[in-house]
Amino acid sequence: MPVFLGGLAAALLGVGDFFGGVGGRRIDHRGAVVAIAWVASCVGAAVAGLFVLVFPPAHFGRIDFYWTLVALVFAATVRPLLYFSMERGPMAVVAPTFSLVSLVIPAVVGPLTGDPLGGAELAGVALAMPAVLLIASDGKLPTNRSLWSGEALLLGCSVGALLGCLSLAFAQISPDAGAMPAFITQLGAIGIIPLITRPFRLMAPLSPDVRRFGLLVGLIDIGAVIATVIAFQRGNVAVVAAMLGFAPVTTMTLAWRVYHEAVRRWQWVGAALGAAAIILFSTAT
Repeated sequence: MPVFLGGLAAALLGVGDFFGGVGGRRIDHRGAVVAIAWVASCVGAAVAGLFVLVFPPAHFGRIDFYWTLVALVFAATVRPLLYFSMERGPMAVVAPTFSLVSLVIPAVVGPLTGDPLGGAELAGVALAMPAVLLIASDGKLPTNRSLWSGEALLLGCSVGALLGCLSLAFAQISPDAGAMPAFITQLGAIGIIPLITRPFRLMAPLSPDVRRFGLLVGLIDIGAVIATVIAFQRGNVAVVAAMLGFAPVTTMTLAWRVYHEAVRRWQWVGAALGAAAIILFSTAT
């Protein structure tokens, strides 16, 4: 079940990122994607609140609440920083860097906190790392100048570290908490995203197009957030983090089919390695 939920979350995240990117292309205003993300958080909080009312948690204790607050800080901080890093680039450095770091942190820290990997799971994580690097590379090799530019590596490592810590925070929450952490993180992001982005003027006005795309992305993303939270509660943190690393496969495929964007051969090789990793995760006992 955790592998399935992780795969579902990755697919939904990829679709949400695709439509968020489409909105950013169509809305000719700096900060449009961040504004879409804020509206999506509002929609996500409303949907998650209804979900919690229909499916209340069996138990949501004080420790669960504290870890949810930690996850909230990571989640609300990483989203604007991720979009900022995508804008500053070069993406040939930033994307593979944060993808790799976000996988390595749970894979290293997870076993140290009592979440060891079995043989098949360890092999799957080992396959997932090059797979995610190939997929996220966007078919480009970074030049020596861009690779050692400093800023790109710093942004990539920062985003990856936040994503990895977010995974670890969610993994500390009891399975009895259900979707309550998803509701709290989405609700908190409504206040934190403007707080972080306003000093840098990274948020566009809430135009009708921003609201429309925010509604669409929010409805898609909240399914991913709920699935992610439950997957981390019930599964191995490194395995679920590796599954989430395959979200760009969906985005890549949609961009290829809808916009006829070029997909490099090694990106398909990465997708094949990812499929092999998923099979290993699924067969692990």
